[in-house]
Amino acid sequence: MMPSVAMSADELRAASGLTPETLSRYLSSTGWAPEQRLERATLWSRREADGDFQVLVPGDRDLRDYANRVSDFLTTVAAVEERPIRLLLDDLQTTGADTLSFRLLPGGPSGTIPLFNAVDALAGVRELVVSSTYALMSEQPMLVQGRRPEDVLDFARTVRLGTPRAGSWAIAAQLAVPRADASADPPLARRVSLQMHRAVRACFAASGEAQRDFDLGLFLRRTGEGVSANVCEALAKLGRDGVPYDVRFNWADQLPSSVPARSFRFGTRRIEVLHTAAEQLKVAVPDGEVTVEGQVSKLRRETGEGGQATVRGPIRTVYGSSERSVRVLLPDVLYQRLVEAHGRRQHVRVTGIALRGRIERVSLVEVLGDNTPS
Repeated sequence: MMPSVAMSADELRAASGLTPETLSRYLSSTGWAPEQRLERATLWSRREADGDFQVLVPGDRDLRDYANRVSDFLTTVAAVEERPIRLLLDDLQTTGADTLSFRLLPGGPSGTIPLFNAVDALAGVRELVVSSTYALMSEQPMLVQGRRPEDVLDFARTVRLGTPRAGSWAIAAQLAVPRADASADPPLARRVSLQMHRAVRACFAASGEAQRDFDLGLFLRRTGEGVSANVCEALAKLGRDGVPYDVRFNWADQLPSSVPARSFRFGTRRIEVLHTAAEQLKVAVPDGEVTVEGQVSKLRRETGEGGQATVRGPIRTVYGSSERSVRVLLPDVLYQRLVEAHGRRQHVRVTGIALRGRIERVSLVEVLGDNTPS
């Protein structure tokens, strides 16, 4: 746990403006629970691996020492969360937006970061927002996302970034959440925030399990939770050169969520695993039933009956879809159908069983038409 740090005059002024309701909602969303109601205060507790922690929330802003009590609150919570008080204050003051805080922990002078690490971190935040928004709007999981629709980019343009803070190197992405009835469907910004939370949590779990013995299946099995090559690559970019970082979620105060806000720490080994997963997901053709739809680009007659073809286009697998080339082994009659489609520049749809990265047992070949995938 970080040692407590004295608050600055500006931070004390900001602390005095926080309401007891804001403090209580923050604790409730980050794993704390009310333990005991005292006179004009409530005792909250939280259990961690290294012990139990307690903090007091003053119940009345009219208390003479209210600012000092909030200062004690901030000092304790920031120490438990192992981050600067200024970042905690930012979360507490941003009541109208879901906030994703990214805190990088590079070596060197406090508040600085190597240029290329900063560039990649910003690119990683952008890709995490865009890929999560696209995944939310898609009908099925995707191993690799292709060109993003304009409505996905339009939403990403509404996300605001806060100024980097000292004490490490931290930035925050804010997704403005409009006021809404708790019983109504969540607004798009909240749904995107929750999608990012699911994807980061799934990547965190998979990368943790894969640290000792890498297994792409750990990531494939979580594509329904938002794992994709794009999300893995975004998280790897955030930690360029193995620089550790934290990702913290905080929900807009004006629209509470039943999903607990939490933080995820990605260390050097996790970042390496995510980079490997991103590269392998880009080219993966998982074993199982596969359908590929596109144009035949290569043909090769095998010794004996049948031949091999390469088809490039959208691929649908049991884990999700992507777009790439895949080799197909066919018996003679089906191979001849692809030869004819290739000569006429027609698109085809091939369904079969993928083994070792290629479709080896073809069950169906359909000719779709001239340059017109269905």
